[in-house]
Amino acid sequence: MDDKATPSGESLGVERLTECLKRPSAYGELEHEIGFLQTHISLLFFAGKRVYKIKKPVDFGFLDFTSLTKRKLFCDEEVRLNRRLAPEIYLGVVPITRSSAGTLHVNGVGEVVEWAVEMVRLPEHRMFSSLLERGEIDNQQMNSLASLIAEFHGSCPTGQDVDPYGAPAVIEGNHKENFEQLQDYVAHSDRSPAVALQVLSAAQHEFLSRNAQTFFSEQRELLLRRVNEHRVREGHGDLHAGNICFAEDGIVAYDCIEFSRRFRCGDVASELAFLAMDLDYRGYPSFGTYLVKRYAQICGDAELEKLEPFYKCYRAVVRGKVTALTASDPAIRAARRAELRLEAMRYLQLAVGYHLPPVLILMCGLPACGKSWLAKRLKRPLRASLLRSDVRRKRMPDVARGTQEDGQYGKGLYSEQRKASTYDSLLENAVELLQANRSVVLDATFSRSQYRAPFLEAANRLGFKCLLVHVKAADEIIRERLQVRENDPHCVSDAGLEVYQQELQRFEPPAELPAHQVLELSSGIASAEEHCSAVIDGLIAVQGP
Repeated sequence: MDDKATPSGESLGVERLTECLKRPSAYGELEHEIGFLQTHISLLFFAGKRVYKIKKPVDFGFLDFTSLTKRKLFCDEEVRLNRRLAPEIYLGVVPITRSSAGTLHVNGVGEVVEWAVEMVRLPEHRMFSSLLERGEIDNQQMNSLASLIAEFHGSCPTGQDVDPYGAPAVIEGNHKENFEQLQDYVAHSDRSPAVALQVLSAAQHEFLSRNAQTFFSEQRELLLRRVNEHRVREGHGDLHAGNICFAEDGIVAYDCIEFSRRFRCGDVASELAFLAMDLDYRGYPSFGTYLVKRYAQICGDAELEKLEPFYKCYRAVVRGKVTALTASDPAIRAARRAELRLEAMRYLQLAVGYHLPPVLILMCGLPACGKSWLAKRLKRPLRASLLRSDVRRKRMPDVARGTQEDGQYGKGLYSEQRKASTYDSLLENAVELLQANRSVVLDATFSRSQYRAPFLEAANRLGFKCLLVHVKAADEIIRERLQVRENDPHCVSDAGLEVYQQELQRFEPPAELPAHQVLELSSGIASAEEHCSAVIDGLIAVQGP
């Protein structure tokens, strides 16, 4: 495609700039396809072995890129700061120029219309996030990462120019700013949102704000002591798995925050919490826990783990807010906006989970109603243990490995004796986990009060709250799902149509529980994130004021 000339003197918008820089001709002789990615504040162009990052002309209050001069300034800052951890990756700042013919070129000749940070393109398959997904991360690599971060923090500035950012009032101000900026995204908020994009409930917003205030009132002395111990440093500010590469010649951490010293400076506990939270979000909480412990050992920071839940919550809120801001960009397509909304919800639900005490959740409902689907998705934000009757039933001592049955009601794995022993085994395991202060999600039919009662009594005896989530689905939907199951070799449940029909006749609604301990959901209507949001609201409610 030939370049379309851009008239001299015309102000380039984001869409026009993007269109021009997606063309290989803008990069000289390059003939490869240009990769493209945008965030709420940046445009990134992947051209061969190089990446060019351009700042959008936006003003979010916490950053201001509205003038070309400011964008150049922050490009320079980005290179300077990131060379601390990635000196060979950040090559410099280059101009985007417009020729006399009106075409745009990267590092060309002519009128400078924009500035870009030029970087070496890192191998995508060696990114921390990719390695996690492929199961190629172990504790030895986490040791190396903990050592790198500890060494980096040891070299970061501290003292009178940095200490104020660790003051309780400043940290509290950061939290209040987050909650204020999230108001436009609260469901049923009294304020008129700039966009119809709701990512958290009013109950979740109030819960997060209240717990932050409780922390500040109770831990002020601890925060002050951290400042005096020089635990406040000018660090990275955006340390997560997507910004770390386990390259062949060493670990590279890049893309630190350049636009705000306030967000870059803070307690090292906050920096570690960001990465630990990101690992929780991605489904690898054990690595996050290990990383924090190793860093604490290396640095002799005995109070680090005490601060982690508070700072992980803060970081999850920030990610949720930033994702919502990205989704609010009118240039974002509708499908992508919908994806970002759900992503923001997941971050904010994780944030709430850090402040919820351990709890017992009983997933109750007929076969194929959708309770297992939801139970799996509740596990992550609550960092809970998931116990499934379908799995436990086949792992009982007297069941041969790989046993499968035709799902006949009242026989074999579905006999009354088998049901009783399965529930007894689940109860024993649930009690052990609760006593270890772990939340437990129990995925079973719980079709009768006699099966539910022992779990409710155990939770009450141990002092844990309990919420029963009764999942329903229309009969025709359940029948369709059961038919699909028959051809799914990976489905752990053998319950077929006969079991469903028998359970339907014998099912006892959970009327023995008080209304505030029962949540009814209809599957097949809302997204997993919306269902999780309803459950989390229910958990907040059962905790009481």
